[in-house]
Amino acid sequence: MVILYVLLVAYILAVNFYAFLLVKSLRDQEKQAELNAQAQPLVDAQTPQPKPAAKTTSKLCITGLLGGAITIYVCMFIFKYKRSELLLMVLMPLLAVLNIYLWVLLFRSGFSFFVVR
Repeated sequence: MVILYVLLVAYILAVNFYAFLLVKSLRDQEKQAELNAQAQPLVDAQTPQPKPAAKTTSKLCITGLLGGAITIYVCMFIFKYKRSELLLMVLMPLLAVLNIYLWVLLFRSGFSFFVVR
């Protein structure tokens, strides 16, 4: 039984560590893209380049669903990253509450619903 608790804690820590690294790397990529856009000549600045916002948002949503919502939400404020996106600002707290509820449910039940009697 102890091994299940250890696995759950390791999973929670791993997902939250990945969420932290994901937000940090996405923020660094965005800053680097801004610096590159400023360094280019004016001729290149007139042609707009699309940003892959949907891909980054979906990565953040999936990571939040897997258990890293609290870390993503906190890191968005620490790193000042994508705080103006309504989907992330509403979805991450909801996923955080759901994650906490499921973690408490797993720890309190003692994983008894996984064992077939």
